[in-house]
Amino acid sequence: MKNRKRIGMKWLGGVMLVLLSLTGNAQKTVFQNLTWEQAAELAQKENKIILVDAMRKPATAEARKQKDKEEAVWQKVVANLEFCKQHVVAIRIDMASEAGKEFAPKLVMNMYPTYGFFMPNGDILGTVSPFLLAKNPELFLERGKKAWEQAEVKRNNKRSIVFEEIGLKEALEKAKKENKLVFIDAYTAWCQPCVMMGKNVFTLDKVADFYNRNFINLKIDFGKEKELAEKYAVRGYPAFLFLNGNGRLVYAAGGYTEADAFIGYGQEALKKAEGIVFFKGTWQQALEQARKENKLIFMDCYTSWCGPCKMLAKEVFTDPEVAAFFNEKFVNVKVDMEKGEGVELKEQYKVSAYPTLNFINGKGELQHCVVGGMPADALIAQAKLALEGKGLIALQTLYVQGNRESQFIEDYLTALDMGNQAAEAEKVASEYLGKMEQVRLKEKANWDMFNKFINDVDSDIFRYVYDNQNEFAGLFGEKEVRAKIRKVWTLGANRYVTGEGEEVVYDRKGFKKYVKRLSKADVDGKTDIIENARMTNAEKLGDWKTYIALGCEQLKGGRVGDLVLYNWGLRINRGCKDSALRMQAAQWFDDAAARSKEGPMSYKVYFERVANDLKQDCKEKK
Repeated sequence: MKNRKRIGMKWLGGVMLVLLSLTGNAQKTVFQNLTWEQAAELAQKENKIILVDAMRKPATAEARKQKDKEEAVWQKVVANLEFCKQHVVAIRIDMASEAGKEFAPKLVMNMYPTYGFFMPNGDILGTVSPFLLAKNPELFLERGKKAWEQAEVKRNNKRSIVFEEIGLKEALEKAKKENKLVFIDAYTAWCQPCVMMGKNVFTLDKVADFYNRNFINLKIDFGKEKELAEKYAVRGYPAFLFLNGNGRLVYAAGGYTEADAFIGYGQEALKKAEGIVFFKGTWQQALEQARKENKLIFMDCYTSWCGPCKMLAKEVFTDPEVAAFFNEKFVNVKVDMEKGEGVELKEQYKVSAYPTLNFINGKGELQHCVVGGMPADALIAQAKLALEGKGLIALQTLYVQGNRESQFIEDYLTALDMGNQAAEAEKVASEYLGKMEQVRLKEKANWDMFNKFINDVDSDIFRYVYDNQNEFAGLFGEKEVRAKIRKVWTLGANRYVTGEGEEVVYDRKGFKKYVKRLSKADVDGKTDIIENARMTNAEKLGDWKTYIALGCEQLKGGRVGDLVLYNWGLRINRGCKDSALRMQAAQWFDDAAARSKEGPMSYKVYFERVANDLKQDCKEKK
């Protein structure tokens, strides 16, 4: 009996110890009775993060009991408790209290009740729902570790994305100047992920370094900038926009994004901003690629000195719409017409002006050609004509086959004009207009065709307009009609030197007869036409002594504008090799620079540059 009694008491004592142990565990909690300020100070001191139980204080004992029960579920997990012991200062904040109202902004619009992880400075690191923890207590450790890792990164980071305090217009101008894209963090005041991006991603060194190095960074509240939101079709936030210097959208993304993916957005934008991707390989390889992909070749025929070529490369070929269209539809080839294969291709495709933009099939046959710089939408329009089989060569074929419909003739003339084929355009226009009654030249459409394409001073069409210029002036304006007449007479004066190099021919007698004829004509500025024609003839003949002598005569007469003088200098610098003549011309520009005043319209800098260029060659020879 004594043994049974002893055993019974021992069993009872064990049960009591277990119960006491369980009761003690139920009552134990990681949360401390501290204010936010106290918790922040302690966390800072102990290098920890803060866990906040953001809730409303239970109104009844039953509610309190239920909350304790839910809380006990995740706190029974040893790993959770160990994590809290090492890394966390845990507190409760009643969100209905004054302290809760002060703390609420730190939740960054997260709804409560919730468990939130925070830096001592108040930056939110993440949240987890108490209802989720009641079902999956291991989730606490997962979210806690993530918050801790993020805190470690933030502690070690010293830099952040630098957002410019300037408007979009100024940012675009800066982007053009520095050859960069503009990155816009499009946010709203009510957007929680927007705030989180600012606190947790923009503040990372690797993010900051990448964006500060590659972009002009702007932060714009699109909740206030409704027009911008509409323009760039922004429907959700945060939105990340990458614009080129012209304000064109290059790339867009959005939503809360981790660091590596966010850097990836910037990398993709930079890639797209590179513009048209040009084929790396020989011309024959490009033809093979075109045949293989069943595509046309887009050939950019350029030179290193061509200004419009550089404009196209910098502003048009980098346009996102242009790049997307050409990269999809064409095998793109860029060829310097003065180097390597370009020399032969220049002869093959009769390239005489720059930039020339050719569209060629896989057999090497030209389909379409346009000459000169143009905006993005115009380039895409020309490319579409080539793809649709409506390019210059197709129109040329239809013309040879006999199509003479008025709309077709207009389209064909436009294509010839775009292709820098002035002589052929004049021939087509002359034939078309020459077959109608001359009085019909007074119709607006026919006058426009004449005004743009007819330049033969000896043609019947021009003679009719010249003889009836007062009537035409009454219809289309005296200024326009007189300017056209002068232009035709000017071109006529410049036709007496033909050929190039050793084959150059000068019809001296023909030019003298033309001068006599022009002197008697009713033409504005005929003296200037004659003098400029003489200089043009001398330039074509390579007679720089005569060219400079004629220039001196005009300068003495005081009739030479700054632009004309500057163009003279460029021609002399390019063509004249005689040192004495170059020095004589250099004196023109020294004198002109001395007379010129500083200002936005001044040629002073250009005159100084030409003078130095002319003198430099002489110095090098010495």
